[in-house]
Amino acid sequence: MGCRWAYKTKRNPNGRIRYKARIVIKGYEQIHGVDFDEIYASVGKLFNQRYLLSFAAQNNYKIDHRDVVTALLHPEIDTEIYMQLPEGIEWLESTAMLGGNLDCILRLSNALYGLRQAPRLWHQEIDGFLQSIGFHRSRADISLYIRNDGVLLLL
Repeated sequence: MGCRWAYKTKRNPNGRIRYKARIVIKGYEQIHGVDFDEIYASVGKLFNQRYLLSFAAQNNYKIDHRDVVTALLHPEIDTEIYMQLPEGIEWLESTAMLGGNLDCILRLSNALYGLRQAPRLWHQEIDGFLQSIGFHRSRADISLYIRNDGVLLLL
């Protein structure tokens, strides 16, 4: 599969500009049954989110919110996926050519942005971790996790 660079200009709270770049795989080139089988990743139901917020407000519970910024980059891939070299990494290709390999590609070990199964892989990984530290899934919503000490977590 191909890939491309995604560039973004961000402004720090102090007003300084910083530039970010990331590699995004062209997931639309993936073939169902070859590169992936399933892409579903559960998301917390809006009804449950509203209920949890109102329940916490009525009982004066502490509410916290977190954003897992690089969540889709951490899970290991469950199939073999190969990607072409991104633009600007010609030095790697020329090094490979010295060894006699003219077609230089990369085998992904972890997910990248744009990979169709990345959200499902992340949800499987976080599900296993949360259950290992004492959370269990709600029967009403598989994105709602409950721990015996009263901690509720909605993904």
